[in-house]
Amino acid sequence: MAKQLVIIDALNLIRRIYAVQQQRTPNGALDNATTMALGSACKRIIASLKPSHIIAVFDGERCAWREQLFPDYKQNRSPMPEQLAKQLENLKDHLLDLGIDSVSAPDEEADDICATIASKAAAASYPVTIVSTDRGYYSLLNNGVNLYDYFRREYISIDEVENKFGITISQLTDYWALVGISSVNVAGVAGIGAKSAKNLLNNYSNAQAILDAPAPDKLAQKVQTNAEQLNLAKQLLSLRTDLQLGFSLKQLRYQQAHGN
Repeated sequence: MAKQLVIIDALNLIRRIYAVQQQRTPNGALDNATTMALGSACKRIIASLKPSHIIAVFDGERCAWREQLFPDYKQNRSPMPEQLAKQLENLKDHLLDLGIDSVSAPDEEADDICATIASKAAAASYPVTIVSTDRGYYSLLNNGVNLYDYFRREYISIDEVENKFGITISQLTDYWALVGISSVNVAGVAGIGAKSAKNLLNNYSNAQAILDAPAPDKLAQKVQTNAEQLNLAKQLLSLRTDLQLGFSLKQLRYQQAHGN
């Protein structure tokens, strides 16, 4: 089998599957329907991506370092449905039955764990794909990491992302720091929207170049005036790729479970 590490952003997948099943299934049968749908999704992922190694990554209870920097981080999000939260351990067991082990860390987000695993694998020239719809992973596309949208059944390409935003992949984190991301309750620079951010990054190479500009235009002046907020947003929205994982790639080898 050809080498291929597949990293499943587990809650990104599970929460969307659960939301669909909520609409389709009587409440008494929801747990079983979610389990079956997750199993079908993972079997399809395995058949499509043909992993030699695979892991499902879950969020910890909180992201300690981001909350320390900004206590309101993600405070606008609705909590996970209680019924789903109670089912998570059973879903992890079901994944293990399919040959997919799970990993999480108490004070870390799945995004940073996925990014760390993927970056370390890519740096070792190991083919790697993250399965997620989370746009935060777009910044890894330049680093030899592939991104697969299960619900669209297709890979996300660098061209697609750069055409959509009108900037380069390497500018994406600076773009999000400028405009903010409401879904995680992180504000950008006041008065800077998508069009202004795109214009700034087309005129300057990156956020630091905007801050360092000796003769800034009006938009750049606005950014310089709000440098503290920009730098905070960039810290909060940057993926970490330097976590200590405590396991090796060899431990993630996929072994098809009996009967699957």
